[in-house]
Amino acid sequence: MRRMTLKMAGLAVAFACLFTFNFPVEMYAKGGKDGSQKQGTTLAVVVDKETYRQIPQQVDAYVASVANSYRKGVLVVDKWFNPDSIRNSLYNMYKTQGLEGAVFIGDIPVPMVRDAQHFTTAFKMNQKADWKDSSVPSDRFYDDFDLKFKPLGQDKERKLYFYYSLLPDSAQELCCDIYSARIKAPEGKEKYNLVAAFLEKAVAQKKGSAPMDKILHFGGHGYNSESMNARVDEAVALSEQFQFLNTSKGDLDYIDFTFDKYVKKRLMAAVADKEVDLAILHHHGAEDTQYLNGSPFVSDPQGWIDLARNYFRGKMRSAKDKEAAKARFMKNYDVPASWLDDYLDAQKKQEDSLHAASMDIVIPDLEGYESGARMVILDACYNGAFNNDDYIACHYIFNPGNTVVAKGNSVNTLQDTWTNELMGLLNWGISAGNWAKGQMTLESHLIGDPTFEFGAQDIPAYFVGKKGFDVNEVIATRKGDVKYWRGVLYAPVEDELACDFKSLAIQMLYNNNAITSAELLEIQKNSNSKVLRLEAFNTSRKIADANLPKAIALGLQDDYELMQRLAAMYAGKNYSAELVPVVAKGCMDPMTHKRVMFQLRGNLKGYDAQVLGAELEKLHKENPYWEGEKGFEVLKGIVANSDKSFKKDVAAIMDGSMSVKEQRSFARARRNGCEPQAVAPLVHMIKNSTDAELRLIAIEALGWYMYSSVKDGIVAQCEELYKVEKDQAAKDELLKTINRLK
Repeated sequence: MRRMTLKMAGLAVAFACLFTFNFPVEMYAKGGKDGSQKQGTTLAVVVDKETYRQIPQQVDAYVASVANSYRKGVLVVDKWFNPDSIRNSLYNMYKTQGLEGAVFIGDIPVPMVRDAQHFTTAFKMNQKADWKDSSVPSDRFYDDFDLKFKPLGQDKERKLYFYYSLLPDSAQELCCDIYSARIKAPEGKEKYNLVAAFLEKAVAQKKGSAPMDKILHFGGHGYNSESMNARVDEAVALSEQFQFLNTSKGDLDYIDFTFDKYVKKRLMAAVADKEVDLAILHHHGAEDTQYLNGSPFVSDPQGWIDLARNYFRGKMRSAKDKEAAKARFMKNYDVPASWLDDYLDAQKKQEDSLHAASMDIVIPDLEGYESGARMVILDACYNGAFNNDDYIACHYIFNPGNTVVAKGNSVNTLQDTWTNELMGLLNWGISAGNWAKGQMTLESHLIGDPTFEFGAQDIPAYFVGKKGFDVNEVIATRKGDVKYWRGVLYAPVEDELACDFKSLAIQMLYNNNAITSAELLEIQKNSNSKVLRLEAFNTSRKIADANLPKAIALGLQDDYELMQRLAAMYAGKNYSAELVPVVAKGCMDPMTHKRVMFQLRGNLKGYDAQVLGAELEKLHKENPYWEGEKGFEVLKGIVANSDKSFKKDVAAIMDGSMSVKEQRSFARARRNGCEPQAVAPLVHMIKNSTDAELRLIAIEALGWYMYSSVKDGIVAQCEELYKVEKDQAAKDELLKTINRLK
């Protein structure tokens, strides 16, 4: 595999209490259809003592139900309540019993991971804040054995929380060895009954899962800049991934938040439809809320006035000095006093409360609700925060409806991600766990049954052959078979008929160090599949060598909006000089999509301002109509002012006139910026500052330059600094940065 196997000597030696259910736990052999012997796998069902005492029959039935032609179930009862013990047991099962996944039922300890924010997509909280908030609840502790952690202790108030710091010599990229999922009910007297009922539902689903034929897609307020191009192209890509959508029997239904003044009832009714197989919900979120609507769209003057008055009443209620707020609103917005005097009116309070309640889905809305979609993707912040006593995602599985698995995030997540990567394999019968395993970030988790599978369909005959085909068995038994995966990638099958299986092959080859950036570049250039081109790009940016600027330039010129958007995002992390022409063209092109433009223009300060300015001038002369003179002057001003401000900050750091507090802020901002011009001042801080905290922040900031065109130079400088560094904390941070960049 791509990374060295973790040596477990440093973990706690206590083991969880291990039970078997009706079958041996040793590694077993399975006879293949071709007469060969293949190693089988196991699934660990980890349950806390009290949950098992309360509902043993349902747990045992679930363990039995996960068995199939190549997989066995193993029951693990955790009696020590220690994450290290559980992890050690899982690792031993992985080494000796072919462990493919783990399910955590009930009150299983929650690892709260620190010093690993580069594994998240968006979470960058100052770790000086309360550890409950500034740590990431993550089961990557349990399912990625190459990660190394230092235990920091159990929380005194929240006994489920165990804090861990990522060690400097740990692997510095995620690559899950097994999949995992949580089955954790909201706290309350009914929690054991809820778990029991869910397990019964999950067992019943194993008796024969129907193929997919209906997908629901929702776009919420403010998501991906509400770009219609993004949403249209996602629908096109889904039709490539799910071939049944191109037939008369397939159904892709789309709901946008603009369909209704308040879209909540429509969306809840749609997800409750038992004919829906997969619901992909793009919106913002919190632990207890799915944010659906912004201010409702209205088309008449009275509607505009009502919304404005609602806004000002809310501001008046929250203002500390009511009279000062009233005077300010009247002056700044020229509104009459009558708009500001009724905020205490009981009827208006009730109307405003109903207005607020109609905009979003909150936990009370889901009490008694039955969700029909068998699988739900909550592409939102915090909806999957299983560390809390209650959280949105669990309500989609703990009800009598059809939903058996949901995917959610334990903290905030980036909008510009590939939510649907490899999703077409669900139509080939891949389990939810095997699908999610390759896409996991530190914050993303499955809630429910990871062994759930849709009925397999639309698999090209080339792959089925005469010997049968099971995508899960292939993943389990051939993960290190480079020859097999190269055969899959270059199989003579039309891309759109096998785009996600070929994408899986790219992932498998990458994990085995068996594919180069040059090969990926050729796929990106020549494939007819949007999905396969994006997978090639996505893997190129992980390799991040000299071919990355070429991959980014190709991506910016692709016709797939998500490809363009991600290429624009990584252009703002690479900053190679060869990207200036395509970045400038994107900024000046009237055809550039809204969210792509957001990424491009937000990252201009990392390029040489004179070179970029000259390229923009040239393009403006070729086509002066787009933006006009005034608009173009604004764009030039953005470039010039950003450059001036940046150079001023750099000069102040180098001559010592910038305060330590301001330097800390500058260094932290580079985690998002990664501008090449910032490397010299960051190194200056490390070499010359006497403030220990600033030095650590600067070293950590350099670790975010994983995709930078100047990455190799940073590694060389950090290695020299490491040789002479005396402070152990700084030395450890330098080692972590070096490992991240390498």
